[in-house]
Amino acid sequence: GDTARFTLTGNPDIITFYSGLRGSEYSFIDKDRVYPATQSLSFISAKYAGNNTNCASLKYSTDFNGTYDLVSVRAATWTDITNMVHIPAINGSSPIYENSGEADIAAIFPSDPGKPVYFAWYFTTDANSSRTRFQIQQFQIKGNVPADPTLSGVRYDFGAFNFQMLQGEGFLTQSDPAAYPRVTATAIIWDGVFANTSFKEGYAVSKPIYSFTELNLGHDVGTGIKSAYDPALKEYNFRYDKPGTYTATFVATNAYGINKKQLVKQISITVIP
Repeated sequence: GDTARFTLTGNPDIITFYSGLRGSEYSFIDKDRVYPATQSLSFISAKYAGNNTNCASLKYSTDFNGTYDLVSVRAATWTDITNMVHIPAINGSSPIYENSGEADIAAIFPSDPGKPVYFAWYFTTDANSSRTRFQIQQFQIKGNVPADPTLSGVRYDFGAFNFQMLQGEGFLTQSDPAAYPRVTATAIIWDGVFANTSFKEGYAVSKPIYSFTELNLGHDVGTGIKSAYDPALKEYNFRYDKPGTYTATFVATNAYGINKKQLVKQISITVIP
């Protein structure tokens, strides 16, 4: 929490500072930060109104042909993984979202990393029933870094799945297009008319999703602390808020004129609790 004060002499055109904290280490400016990672699936969902208790299930396929029509979807082999996540019971008359928990999905991917899986939500509405609505948001796969959980992050967000909604034959007789099942920019919505005289079904199918065993956080970057238009920089202060040993790096560059050159100065900083 104390402040490190660095004294500088000379007057280069540009100075870039790397604190040595993760994300700002000079040793990572030309190479990616890659960490072994596991995969977990999560989302939030809400089920409300009506009396179709089991209106939604989550499945995956490794043999779907990628053609988004009912014939192709029904021809694929779909494995139910609903028991791996939490699906809420019917609750109220408006969406009350509940967390699915994080499901370890490493085992569902083929051994060949070049072969994808497809995810699908399978929906049904019983004949002669009152409509139950089901909505999913924040459907995502996260890369978890066991060595340092603070590095974990989302690898596939909702938009990356690009779910396509396919309506079954039961919707051909529905007179209210506004209540059709649909996929928006942020949600998958299973809908329908309030009173259903016939059985209805539908699928929301994702684009191909590939396994990963590493999380790539990219290159580290520095902070520009002086430009060619600034006066000479005599002092620079930086606050380290966590204990540890860091390599503070200053990269000084003369970028203009005939004497173009670069100088790197490094100082080891030990921050004690």
